[in-house]
Amino acid sequence: MEIEIIISELDFYLIEKVRELRIKSSPYLDQVTLAHRIGVSEGYIGSIENPKIQSKYNIRMLHRVAKALGLKSYQSLFPDKLLSNDLVKIRLALKNHVKRKHEIDDKGNVVKRFEILSITPLNENEFERWNSKDKKNKLDYLKILPS
Repeated sequence: MEIEIIISELDFYLIEKVRELRIKSSPYLDQVTLAHRIGVSEGYIGSIENPKIQSKYNIRMLHRVAKALGLKSYQSLFPDKLLSNDLVKIRLALKNHVKRKHEIDDKGNVVKRFEILSITPLNENEFERWNSKDKKNKLDYLKILPS
């Protein structure tokens, strides 16, 4: 299945970085355990990590996540350089995953649940439609693409 989402490039980076750090943590931290440690509902982390759901971390939650993961600084969460774009359309090919436990490949990288097919900044018209109060003209967060 292919989908296209509209999201802040930084939000997307942070969601994937927290997921990576959570899975690589020792001992392994599942979504429910992390949710308990930061004081949110059991489904909170899962909804953020699911690209089909428009959820994201706020600064307060990132602080709690950093503490729960035992990070010494926020630098472990954020990219080394400023990202190029604000809002982007990301086209993803979702992978069918059978295993519940997350995998780490031979190089120590967390196996992604999707393949990124493209990342495109919103153009001016799309940006206006994204911010539109007119629900008929507003861009949707998620578009499921035909196979």
